[in-house]
Amino acid sequence: MTTRLLLVDDHAVVREALRQLLDAEPDFEVVGTADCGSTGLTLALQLKPDVLLLDISLPDADGLELIEAFLQQGGSPRVVMLSMHAEPEYAAAAAERGACGLISKSDSPARFLKALRHVAAGGDMTVHHGLTPREREVLRELACGASDEEAARALGLQPKTIEGYCQRLMQRFDVHTRVGLIRYARRLGL
Repeated sequence: MTTRLLLVDDHAVVREALRQLLDAEPDFEVVGTADCGSTGLTLALQLKPDVLLLDISLPDADGLELIEAFLQQGGSPRVVMLSMHAEPEYAAAAAERGACGLISKSDSPARFLKALRHVAAGGDMTVHHGLTPREREVLRELACGASDEEAARALGLQPKTIEGYCQRLMQRFDVHTRVGLIRYARRLGL
């Protein structure tokens, strides 16, 4: 099965390089490209791609803010953010808004294609960078719907300790709500 892709990036060289890379792969088809968010939204509605590659920085909009607009369209594509910024905060912000992950423009072509195939197959690829084993355990409890008290009991900690972990993780990943942190944990597959 061929995965239909829409590329939205304001740099013509990047768009063309990605198109050439993807067109050389038998399982990908670039159905359209756009240089701004408004054109990308129009094309997504018309072309109904399976996967949308969306630059984080666009001339007419913030790519992160556009994620929800793309996801609300019929036949919602799986959104993958493209960025020069590979920091976990950007990946967390993208995941909180509903993206399947973030690919750095500095990644190798092989890694880029592997990530896209993973997303096309239904996976998420949000990064785990910087999480300690204990932070993963706390996030796993939250992703399962545990309250601070339940997570504390399960991990042999105090509820205030869980609350402290949540506050630090929300600050580190620039997630502003408990729900956003839970969404981030679920996107990590925890």
